[in-house]
Amino acid sequence: MTWLTRLRRPSTAVGIACLLALCAIAVENLAFTDSVLGTTYHRTQTIWLVLGLLSGGILATLDTAFVRRLALTLYLGLTILLVAVLFVGREINFSRRWIELGPVNLQPSEFMKLAVVLVLADWFDRRRFRGPLSGRDLVWPLAVMAVPVVLINRQPDLGTSLCVALIAVTLIAYHGVERRLLVVCAVVVAIAAPLAWGTGVIRDYQKGRAEAWTRMVLDDEPIVQRRTAEASQAEIAIWAVGSGRLLGRSDASARASVLRHLPFVHTDFALAAFAERYGFVGCLLIFGLYAGVVGWALRLADRAEQTYDALVAVGVAGLVFWQFFINAGMVIGLLPVVGLTLPLVSYGGSSALTVLLSCGLLVNLALRRAARGSA
Repeated sequence: MTWLTRLRRPSTAVGIACLLALCAIAVENLAFTDSVLGTTYHRTQTIWLVLGLLSGGILATLDTAFVRRLALTLYLGLTILLVAVLFVGREINFSRRWIELGPVNLQPSEFMKLAVVLVLADWFDRRRFRGPLSGRDLVWPLAVMAVPVVLINRQPDLGTSLCVALIAVTLIAYHGVERRLLVVCAVVVAIAAPLAWGTGVIRDYQKGRAEAWTRMVLDDEPIVQRRTAEASQAEIAIWAVGSGRLLGRSDASARASVLRHLPFVHTDFALAAFAERYGFVGCLLIFGLYAGVVGWALRLADRAEQTYDALVAVGVAGLVFWQFFINAGMVIGLLPVVGLTLPLVSYGGSSALTVLLSCGLLVNLALRRAARGSA
């Protein structure tokens, strides 16, 4: 059985098709926002997507034992880069998140998402725990999670730090923990949240976003009756999404709409531009494509013969799902704005590379499983 024949298996074919469709949507949607902003982001993003697909293809052919050996080295290297970013990183919009490499800006925090998946998958597999995890068992996984979360939040980047934490929690939950620990964690979160708010761990601008979201949710005045100049980012995004109605608006109508007043329309609010042009039906399509990628990963996890393979697949599913969920939630007003891009569709080279490399691992798992099945 050739590798091409293995990729024709239904779940893998659907997953790859969804992935390629998201890449195509990204270029098309960015080309539209470029026409609004007078920029050329779609050209740069096309290059990143091609590089990501090639890199993911290479990763799909590598021996997983080699990938496992590199996991901890990758994690430690990215941790050093996260520290370096705080001192020598490029500052954009009051955040230091990028390392300049000539004309290229790399964001180490994006690659850390995949590194956390690989390190925790390897650790859980080597320990071969029997039964739910105890408090002592959680010391290392929580440490692996906490180091990047703290460093990323110092940049500050609440959205990515939250995403890294949720990816780690997904892997821990998949393995299983003792019930009493769930109660302890709930109590700790209930105590830590107000402490973080009052001690400055949560920055003033982050508090402002949460307060703006609360006012928007609790305010009885319809959002559409407020002036654009007085509206928050989240409110303008909701205007854009709502104006798309069922089938969307023409490009000319969308170009002259509130999108002109929405910042970060090519990154954090890329979904708002897409929703206004393609409406509710278009949103169902793009949500279905993400469901296809996540479902592919979960199917691989369910059918994996090795614990490590299952953990990697679950971790990749969490990586794509949580980033999509948080971004979509803040665009449609279900969550406060935290500054997180939509996987693949938003502009961002590091994010695109991370997602496509992660999906390259899924292809690797699918190829090896098909090869064993053909034997």
